[in-house]
Amino acid sequence: MMIRKYMATARMAVQDKTNGGAWYLLPDIVMKVIYLVPVMFIWRSLAESGYEIEMSVTQLLSYTYVNALLTDLMVVETCLSAWNYDTKSMEMFTRPMPAFGQVISRTIGEWTPMLVLFSAPMFLAAPLLGIQVLPETLWVVPSLALSVSLGFAFEFLFYCVTIRLRNVAWLTYVIRSAVVSFFSGTVIPFKILPFGMDRWIDYQPFGSLGGAFLSLYVGSAEVSRVIPLQLFWNIVIWTAAALWFRKSRERMVSFGG
Repeated sequence: MMIRKYMATARMAVQDKTNGGAWYLLPDIVMKVIYLVPVMFIWRSLAESGYEIEMSVTQLLSYTYVNALLTDLMVVETCLSAWNYDTKSMEMFTRPMPAFGQVISRTIGEWTPMLVLFSAPMFLAAPLLGIQVLPETLWVVPSLALSVSLGFAFEFLFYCVTIRLRNVAWLTYVIRSAVVSFFSGTVIPFKILPFGMDRWIDYQPFGSLGGAFLSLYVGSAEVSRVIPLQLFWNIVIWTAAALWFRKSRERMVSFGG
């Protein structure tokens, strides 16, 4: 019965995203392509310029391409930021479903249209563009699941921060987006960072987000290091998020939402 509720929530989220028809998503698709083309050109030029990096041209292009196809999953963003801004987060506590399940099912539903209309066709078109999109190992499947799980944990954690700071939700969101985008390794692969930064930066919690999955995908990281780190940070961050969310919920309700 609970699964049906989650599926219904996801279905409503899909309908909400496609309420204006498939053409409604066209601007988002165009922006993804506009981002993808110059970044791939930059990586190709960097690799061919003689700059010494630990990734091949093929790996760099695949890394960027797959990141663009799965960008929503690489760094998870949910409705929590907007909800806390417009006080709609109180709705979570008036429905007969756990708050965590509501947010996760709704977010997965919001991902679905873009995955079907953009990611799937671009994945099939990759060989025509000379892009290698087949993963180097099947360990990318659990790695992706752990990455997405950790992304949701961070969402609830940052949601608690915005509750604590109350009226600076937007500022918190902007700072969080900038920090996570860099330290997750989705914008710039850790392997091409200078001064050996990759040797320590991928051990921080954000490094187990999309960058860890992408590194496994293109074969620039070892399974024996990535998966244990992702498991460790999932346990730590989810524990912190669950405990802090419980306290923050009490604080939000006691202050009137």
